[in-house]
Amino acid sequence: MALECARDSLLKKTMDNKENTDKFRSDLMNIAMTTLSSKILSQDKEYFAELAVDAVLRLKGSTNLESIQILKKPGGSLKDSFLDEGFILDKKIGIGQPKRIENAKILVANTAMDTDKVKIYGARVRVDSMSKVADIEAAEKQKMREKVQKIIAHGINCFVNRQLIYNFPEELFADAGILAIEHADFEGIERLALVTGG
Repeated sequence: MALECARDSLLKKTMDNKENTDKFRSDLMNIAMTTLSSKILSQDKEYFAELAVDAVLRLKGSTNLESIQILKKPGGSLKDSFLDEGFILDKKIGIGQPKRIENAKILVANTAMDTDKVKIYGARVRVDSMSKVADIEAAEKQKMREKVQKIIAHGINCFVNRQLIYNFPEELFADAGILAIEHADFEGIERLALVTGG
């Protein structure tokens, strides 16, 4: 009985300003300013409250705060912090590949992009000449070329792989004008899927 009475009393005093965007933003700013009241952020409290509110509003109703990606870089001041539209995957781009892509068509994979060395465990392969070794290497390269062509056939311009991409397939992607990113972490892939709707 007392619990129900307390709950009813609280519900009567609560306000829902979701429909009034200005009032809703003001409420969120007040909450953020109160939350950020610390000695570290005392001078930049309003600036960081704006960043936090903008980030939360960009979630468009989702309560998954994991969707907000925070990157920390050494150097600079607190005021150098900013909120950026989009997604950041903190990885280096391969040599000779495009540095910027618009209207990206992204394929995310977890596949081996190394030449498939002879994977026979406990067995020996005997060759009687260097030309046969060269033939094996040529066959491996051809197999990789076919794999890359199958990936390219999806009509992509960006390939994100969870595993290592060796030099040869990286060159093939660069020749095709495809940006290839290797060693993408799982959290980054999850965020990428969320941001791109895939």
